[in-house]
Amino acid sequence: MHFFKWLHPGLHIKRWLFLFGLGMMCTSFGIVLTFNYQWIGQIEEWTFRMLYEATGHYNYTVLASLGIVILILGIVVMGWSTRRLIRTMLDVVVPNESGNISELILSNLKLTKGPKVVVIGGGTGLSVMLRGLKTKTYNLTAVVTVADDGGSSGRIRQDLDIIAPGDLRNCLVAMADKEGLMEKLFAHRFGGSGNLTGHSFGNLFIAALIEVLGDVEGAMDATSKVLKVRGKVIPSSADKILLNAEMADGTIVQGESQIPKAREHGKIKRVFTTPEKPRAIQSAVKAICDADAIVLGPGSLYTSIMPNLLVPEIAAAIRSSSANKIYICNVMTQPGETDDYTVSDHIKAIERYAGGPIIDFVMANNGDIDTAILQQYAAAGQHPVIIDKREINETGATLIQADLVDHETGATHNTKKLANVLFDLINALRTDLSPELLHYYLKRYNLKHPRR
Repeated sequence: MHFFKWLHPGLHIKRWLFLFGLGMMCTSFGIVLTFNYQWIGQIEEWTFRMLYEATGHYNYTVLASLGIVILILGIVVMGWSTRRLIRTMLDVVVPNESGNISELILSNLKLTKGPKVVVIGGGTGLSVMLRGLKTKTYNLTAVVTVADDGGSSGRIRQDLDIIAPGDLRNCLVAMADKEGLMEKLFAHRFGGSGNLTGHSFGNLFIAALIEVLGDVEGAMDATSKVLKVRGKVIPSSADKILLNAEMADGTIVQGESQIPKAREHGKIKRVFTTPEKPRAIQSAVKAICDADAIVLGPGSLYTSIMPNLLVPEIAAAIRSSSANKIYICNVMTQPGETDDYTVSDHIKAIERYAGGPIIDFVMANNGDIDTAILQQYAAAGQHPVIIDKREINETGATLIQADLVDHETGATHNTKKLANVLFDLINALRTDLSPELLHYYLKRYNLKHPRR
């Protein structure tokens, strides 16, 4: 009975189905005439009689030629009607897509067969990277921290007793198939002086779905369908996590938003969560275990990356995974978190919280940054992260240096540059090259010899 639904008025499919059937009939008739099947003897006899009256003799060559012409005509009609049928269906499934059909299908097939990549982190750095990665593979999963307690997310978290939706919203929008109006809508913050002032529409939307569905994962899936997200966005934990930091002078700072503001108490000694051992979402654990590559960062070291590693099952899954682990180091230091940190300092901090040496490759920017921009950052207490090659080599990680910055916007990662270099590496690793060949392949990035 489902077949008859295709004949429903208004679908604009019946005409193409009819034309396809007509093409099949022409094709069949052409084949019959060409190969002289006797079961249509009457038609053949009539055709021969017409040929005899016209030429004065029987000529099978003319009959076969007519059959070939009809055969070609049938194939052309079938091909054209099939193309129109596919186009009609694509216009419904993928509206406003005017590109070549074959290119669209091939592109989607390529992305569907892309590597399974899991990115772990939070904040704006992660969303910047996701915008580039979604053009490389559909098998993309973002495992996102939910420790944010500032702004709209913090208020929603406090009022509704749910996980912070802010970082989840940013990642969902970044991975949307078509950004634009929906991005503006989800990022829109209400003005005025009422209770909605400062709230993000996207945060409210996700919060509403969590309450309606009663399930964080269900809310993420529903939002993904609305935005047509390429891949998955999964919170690292369903628990309402509070991030705490012990500073150098022993002071305990509570709240992710407050930690970078506690510089007068010295550097961060350690971070920990309340509850002490948050529960992981199992789909996030499974994604990590099944991944071809695991990417950490970019993002705030202690307030975006570490909260994920403080979920015991997430850290254990990363350690046990056979996937290559790649760390994207920040371009600049962050006041209150990574003052005076080098690349190796970032690596050591991550591996301390991960419970062991996990990082196989680290990507760091060696592109030039405009002097005027550097001065602006310096005024805010930020400086380029120093690439200390010797110390990096001692950690066992392979260093990848490349121009990764967006020169137009400042000392931040460029989406396309980062995605291209990252997938160069991932694709090289998927070929199972020997260490020697891999070293030669990545020579353009001035790499040291890989650990593996």
